[in-house]
Amino acid sequence: MLPPYFSNCDIRAFISQIAGLFVQYKWHCMQSHFSIACVVILLLHTLVPSCAGVVYRFPVRRFHSQVVMAKDDSNAALKSQLRIVQRDLSSGDLNDMKNNLNGFSGDGYYIDLNIGTPNQTMQVLIDTGSANFAIAASFDPKVRKFFHRENSSTYVQIGTEVHVAYTEGQWTGVLGTDIVSVSSSPNISARAHIACITQTKDFFIPEAEWQGILGLGYSQLSMPDRSILPFWDSVVQERKVLDDIFSMHLCGSSFSHTDEEALMEGSLIFGGVIESLSRGPILYTPIIKQWYYEVVLTDIKVSGKSLKMKCKEFNFDKTIVDSGTTNIRLPTKVFQAVVDAIGQHIETNGLDNFVGASFYNGIDVLCLQNVADFFSSFPIVSFSLYASENSSFQLDLSPQHYLRPVQTDMADLMLQSCVKFGFSSSSSGTVLGAVLMEAFYVVFDRNSSRIGFGQTTCPLPNPKNPVLDITIHGPFYSNKNFSECAYKKSDSVDRSFLIISYIMAGLSIVVALPLFILCFLWIRRKVTVQDEGDTSETQSVLPS
Repeated sequence: MLPPYFSNCDIRAFISQIAGLFVQYKWHCMQSHFSIACVVILLLHTLVPSCAGVVYRFPVRRFHSQVVMAKDDSNAALKSQLRIVQRDLSSGDLNDMKNNLNGFSGDGYYIDLNIGTPNQTMQVLIDTGSANFAIAASFDPKVRKFFHRENSSTYVQIGTEVHVAYTEGQWTGVLGTDIVSVSSSPNISARAHIACITQTKDFFIPEAEWQGILGLGYSQLSMPDRSILPFWDSVVQERKVLDDIFSMHLCGSSFSHTDEEALMEGSLIFGGVIESLSRGPILYTPIIKQWYYEVVLTDIKVSGKSLKMKCKEFNFDKTIVDSGTTNIRLPTKVFQAVVDAIGQHIETNGLDNFVGASFYNGIDVLCLQNVADFFSSFPIVSFSLYASENSSFQLDLSPQHYLRPVQTDMADLMLQSCVKFGFSSSSSGTVLGAVLMEAFYVVFDRNSSRIGFGQTTCPLPNPKNPVLDITIHGPFYSNKNFSECAYKKSDSVDRSFLIISYIMAGLSIVVALPLFILCFLWIRRKVTVQDEGDTSETQSVLPS
């Protein structure tokens, strides 16, 4: 018998954790094992009164969208709302690129590309945090198809081996070039460098539908060196009239969808901006260094309250916008401050008993029967971005976006909705990943070296429970110099140190060489004088 101080929620949580562990370790065993766990939990939820929520540690099942997306948009009125940056692309061309992405933030977003002659259509992950275009080019059990180089009449082998390692996963391939175009807009094409992947480790995801990666970062990130132009650079270089700009509209995962409204999983617009994808004006922050898309955070707020940290700490050792990273990654100290502030907020809503370190660290998922309880219990998290030396603007991120919906078979059985925490700790700087990008229309304006954010027109993860009407505020003006928030780890420091080292080495040689010569001459002279003295003495004792 359980102690009398155990509440109904304690009982439910206790038994659910046991059942969850049972499922976790028996998941691949006989179906009857799973059935036993199901019966236990069904009895639990039938006999024990409901409580606010329970944290489970069940195997997470990835989303598989069954919604068919509309690829064509014949709305002529939309053309008048477009601000076209590319001069030789028509409104229709830009519209054709709408809804050309598939996937979810947990698996990444992928786009269809045509490679080679004749075309081989492949799905590739879009990644603004790298620069190489790489595609599976040999059999791999985790991908359903691969690029057959031998079948393309336009493929040219370079032969250089390239190896790229990520935070998780790595691949090795051989460089070549071929004709590559965007399936939804054949005008976006070029002969591009391709890394033909031949070996991988923890790179491909079995459930995902992509077979490669399209790096959209600057060539400074290219491997093995910056001479390997990224795909987009090659397109801009070949088509001189094309402006160097692209934009992303990532629409993320969802708790629920209606049959009437299809899930728009995303758009990657090359060469232009579709203003109708933003509900308001687009505000811009400068790209302070062209390698990653590096920007500067000036503040982070939780429920409207600043963390009151030195702004440099938000950007230690960099802050980047990266579509290839799922979560918002924060330096350890900043991450802990955000977690503490969120914890203080939800304590007043009665969820603190169920939300602990394992949830914040991404180990556990939180499940509730009423998904609206998530959104009313967790706070708004706001990010302020550098606009100019004395101005900034603010992006508000609601729990609808940073509590990522996930699916588990247990949760489906119990008719509950489960979420994972969309923040994580980082030892290599701040990463504004897909969790944040899904709340905004993001413009990568490389012509003007800036990144724009507009309020997304994507449907909310749970449209029945809206939290915010406006998610972008500003600009705000201040007497502070926000440019000082950037972490100054320029490679000029390393170059200066190297130059000084060479100068000091040269001065040492210049000073040491004359001393060495003088020393050598002094020793030689002394030896000569000594030899002459020895000869005289010898001669004086010899008989005459």
